[in-house]
Amino acid sequence: MNRFVFYTIFCCAYIFGFAKSSSAQWVKEDDTTRIWLDDGIYLSDSSFFKNSPELSWAVFDEENWRVKDSLERRRVLVEVGVNDYYKGNLRITMREVYGLDTALNPSLIERRKVFAIVVLGTPYIQINEAENENFVKITMQGVVSYLQYYRKVVDPFSVTSGTFYNEPRPTTEFIDMLVDFENEEIIKKTKKNLEAILMRDKELFAAYEAEKTSYANLMKYINQYNKKHQFDLE
Repeated sequence: MNRFVFYTIFCCAYIFGFAKSSSAQWVKEDDTTRIWLDDGIYLSDSSFFKNSPELSWAVFDEENWRVKDSLERRRVLVEVGVNDYYKGNLRITMREVYGLDTALNPSLIERRKVFAIVVLGTPYIQINEAENENFVKITMQGVVSYLQYYRKVVDPFSVTSGTFYNEPRPTTEFIDMLVDFENEEIIKKTKKNLEAILMRDKELFAAYEAEKTSYANLMKYINQYNKKHQFDLE
């Protein structure tokens, strides 16, 4: 595509495109069980944890559909079509993503530079090492949420029916992570890390220490921690 055509598309997008915006909230309509983050395209973990996407998804209608059509013909991601009850991960192969910055100026970003996207309030982290889908959904439970996926690995010592393969064979490894919105980090889901989070609440940790019977008991207190410590996103 020559520069004139590309410039024309961007000018049209500036005139007709506008951002979808929804503030983070605990309640949307009659759903009191979900946390909704701001829809958009996040380019760093910092912007993600601050709930401040660098780019918003553009809205297309009967007046500017040609902009969308031109971008899609170039294999540019302009929107993600999922239902609000979709439970899975996403496979996105487009090399570029289109969005609007805070001044509603159109922008093209390489997909590899995207940290996360949020669609209908649900966040998906880009993880290229994931086995199938490269945008993995965060299971939002509260300030302590979860990121789980299977990572592709190569086992150089694979054995089947007692025979060693001459070449490395692909296999998978389950990755279980914590998304800590208070400390703004993604860490391994371990007993030690879960207890460190619980220690931030002296009352809950003391109650946990008094029982301290099992891992399931620890998770019970993490759930209580999420209920007690509400999301505080600007």
